[in-house]
Amino acid sequence: MSSVLANLAHVAKSRDPSIDQRRVPRVLVDMVSHINFNGRSYGARIINISPLGLMCRTEGELLIGQHVSVWLPIVRDMQAEVRWAEDKRIGMEFRQPIEPRLYDAMLSLIPPRQTAW
Repeated sequence: MSSVLANLAHVAKSRDPSIDQRRVPRVLVDMVSHINFNGRSYGARIINISPLGLMCRTEGELLIGQHVSVWLPIVRDMQAEVRWAEDKRIGMEFRQPIEPRLYDAMLSLIPPRQTAW
């Protein structure tokens, strides 16, 4: 019985929005960019970013699992996979992490954001 309760506790924790379960912290930013997918380009506003991925708003109808390219300063076209999509927002994971020195240089060029949305 205790293993069932332990599993339920894990599920409850995984659904708690106050618990950040990301592997690395994201930085709030405010940057206009574009996403390329299947020969089309979609405008995007990047909301947060880490060396492993980002969240952005876009009018593009992108689906979970799609492979895209997103333009970022310094690193240029980053290949990524859409991990989630909801209400014109998408989360993507880069296929390769951004190297620390490139990530720091890139962040120095991106305006910070004061609020999460």
